[in-house]
Amino acid sequence: MKKLYPFIFRRKSTRRYSSPVSDDALHEIRDYLGGLESLLPSIPFEFRIIGENDVSTRMQKPAPHYIAAFSEGHMGRLNVGFMLQQMDLKLSSMGIGSCWQGIPRVKGHVKSDLEFIILLAFGVAAEPVHREPSEFKRKPLCEITDIRGMDDVLEAVRLAPSAVNNQPWYLRGGDGIVHAYCRVQNPVKRRLLGRWNPIDMGIALAHLKISLEHHGYGAEFRILDKTPEIKNYTYKGTYIYGD
Repeated sequence: MKKLYPFIFRRKSTRRYSSPVSDDALHEIRDYLGGLESLLPSIPFEFRIIGENDVSTRMQKPAPHYIAAFSEGHMGRLNVGFMLQQMDLKLSSMGIGSCWQGIPRVKGHVKSDLEFIILLAFGVAAEPVHREPSEFKRKPLCEITDIRGMDDVLEAVRLAPSAVNNQPWYLRGGDGIVHAYCRVQNPVKRRLLGRWNPIDMGIALAHLKISLEHHGYGAEFRILDKTPEIKNYTYKGTYIYGD
C-alpha cells in the first residue's frame, strides 16, 4: 500500500470524462481490485466493475465505468471505504480520473446477495486528475488531532476526501497508538451524512495505514474494548504501530 503514498498529495476528484479506459488499463484495474487489502477480513464484500447503463445517475453526468461496492452494515461501510480508497489512489497513479459517488445507485438488474454501499466512478478524464497540495481545502491539523510530533504522518489523514468535505474524523493517542473517532452529527446532518460517514472513516484509515507504512512503521488495526471517550465523537478503531 505504501506505494500509493505520493498520490494522497496529488489526487483530485474527477467529474468530467472524455472516454472509457483502454482494455489494458481495465485489465490492470481488475487485477488490482482483486488484491485490495481489507481492514476487517471477517466482513463480507463484493466489488463489481459496471458501465454507465448499469447506474441510475440521478441527474449527475455519467462516467464510462463504475466500481459498485456491496457489503453488510456499518462495519461493511467502514471496510469498503478503506478498500476502495486504495483503488482511488491506484487510479490516480495510472493517470485515470475517479470520483466517489454517493447519490447514484445501481439499477435493479445489478444484483448481489449483499447490500449496495456506494460507487466509485472512473474513466479517461476530461480535466486534470492531479493537483498541488496547496489546492486542497481541508481543516488544519490541529482540528482533527491532538497528537503531537506526528504531523508528517497525520498530514495524509488531513487530506483524505469525504462526503461534502465533511471530514468527520478525530485522532488521539501517540507513542505507538492512534485511536480514530467519528463525529456524531446533529439530526439534520445525520440524515444526509449518516450512511456516508463510516465510508469516510474507512478512507481516512486507509490514508493513515499508507502513511504509517511510508514512514517505516508496521501497523495493525484493532477495535479495543476500552478507549478514551471524546464528547460528540464515537470510537471506530485503533492502529497500533511500531518500527
